[in-house]
Amino acid sequence: MAIEEILDLEQLEVNIYRGKVFSPESGFLQRTFGGHVAGQALVSAVRTVDPQFLVHSLHGYFLLAGDARTPTVFFVERLRDGGSFCTRRVSAIQHGEVIFSMSASFQTDQSGIEHQDAIPPAPPPDDLPGFRSGKAFDDAGFAQFAEWDVRIVTPDRLQRRPGVASQQQVWFRHRDPLPDDPVLHICALAYMSDLTLLGSAQVNHVAERPHLQVASLDHAMWFMRPFRADEWLLYDQSSPSACGGRALTQGKIYTQYGEMVAAVMQEGLTRYPRNFAAAQQAPAHQ
Repeated sequence: MAIEEILDLEQLEVNIYRGKVFSPESGFLQRTFGGHVAGQALVSAVRTVDPQFLVHSLHGYFLLAGDARTPTVFFVERLRDGGSFCTRRVSAIQHGEVIFSMSASFQTDQSGIEHQDAIPPAPPPDDLPGFRSGKAFDDAGFAQFAEWDVRIVTPDRLQRRPGVASQQQVWFRHRDPLPDDPVLHICALAYMSDLTLLGSAQVNHVAERPHLQVASLDHAMWFMRPFRADEWLLYDQSSPSACGGRALTQGKIYTQYGEMVAAVMQEGLTRYPRNFAAAQQAPAHQ
C-alpha cells in the first residue's frame, strides 16, 4: 500500500476518522507498526486545523499493541485554537480500547533567531547497501516498507563520537516522487521515524538481540524546517541509556544538504523474557 493510501483517512463524523488497514501476511505484522498509527493519528489532527497552521511537535504514547487486521478509529479533541498556536489531542481506538494517545501542536509561520547543529559526517547513501529483511522483518513484513529506500551505515563506516554509548545512522527516502503537499511529507516522516530508531539501542548487544522483547513505548517529534520525504534524509541516531528493560533513543534528521529538519526522542521496551532471565540466572550444572 502506498504511503498516500496509508495516510488517507476516512472521515466518519466531525473530529472522528478511520484509517486503512495494511493486510498482514507475516507474524511481524500481526501487530500494527507504530509509525503507521502515529502517522495516521497526525493526519487526523491535521484535518482539524486551519491550513495556515503547520505541525511543529507531537508527543505520543503506545498504550496497547495494535491489531494490524483491524482499522483504527481516531477521535480528535480540539484543546486550543490561538492566534499563533493550536493544540490537538488524538485517541486511537481499536476494539473499544485506546491503543495510542497523541498530543500535537501547530504554529503559524513566524520569524525568530536561527541556528542548528551541523550535520555529522556520514558516507553518502549511494555508497551503502540497501536495507534487507531477515532480522527485524521477514520477507512479507518488509514488503510494507518496499516503497522506501533505506540504507543503514555499516559499522565499519560509522564515525563514532567519543562518549556516545550507542550510535546508528540511517539514510532513507521515498523511492518515487510524492505530491508537493508539505503536510504529506511531514506525516510520511512521522510514519518512518519509528522504523529504525529503537535499533540504535541494540547495536552493541548483537548476541542478546534475538532474545529481546522490543516495542515502542512513547515517541516525540519536533519539526523545524521544510523538507521532502522523497529526497535523501540522514537519520543520525543514538541511545544514551538502557536499563530496567527500557532504552532511551534519540535522533536528528537532516537533508543531504545539511539542514536539520526534525528531532526525535523515543523510549522503547528492550527487555528479556522472564524465562530467558531465569535461565541466565540459574547456576550452571557441574
